[in-house]
Amino acid sequence: MKTKTFSGTKVKTIAHALFKNKPLYIIPVICYWLTNCAPSIAELAKIDPEAVIAKKSELLAGKSVSEETITAVVNAHNNLGNAALQAKDFDEAEKQFNESLALDSKSKQAKYGLAMIKGHRLFKKGSNSALWDSMEQFGKALYYNPTKGEPHYWMGRAYEKKDDGDFELIVEAYEKALIGTLSNKLKKDTEERLAIVKKQQKIFKEFWK
Repeated sequence: MKTKTFSGTKVKTIAHALFKNKPLYIIPVICYWLTNCAPSIAELAKIDPEAVIAKKSELLAGKSVSEETITAVVNAHNNLGNAALQAKDFDEAEKQFNESLALDSKSKQAKYGLAMIKGHRLFKKGSNSALWDSMEQFGKALYYNPTKGEPHYWMGRAYEKKDDGDFELIVEAYEKALIGTLSNKLKKDTEERLAIVKKQQKIFKEFWK
């Protein structure tokens, strides 16, 4: 049953509203509904991954842990890793993704996250060799999740940082980024950068006519 958690006060308020003026025969049904208002472990991994990880040892104890439980813990680690990655807390993100891989060595979500982290760290170094290596990592991230636009965006940024005259490669990277999934903020930044690069490309071409 897909349900929602409520605080004690919330349950009392709901119960009062439900029980008021209701015939006696319906009250047991309402009581059953209220006592079963707990999310599944899979849902909890999405809405409150910290709660799942806090109970990780307990959840994974014993010899017959269900596949659903293991998957939920893996997803909880990945969700925390993704949140840390978006916040640019790469150390925390790396920790969460590695914990995920310890339980599921095939987790593409965790591998995507780790590749993005490596790419960001290399991008920050800024040397030509580091920038080439960062693009390799962003390319690896795309292998694990081809629908994402963010790796293409950072490849475009790396091309710009390495040599802002590589117009075709920069434009291609930003255009591919816009085809993939991007946050609204990153989409806006990509569109703005693409417009600037195309303008520079046009000026360059006209200069060498």
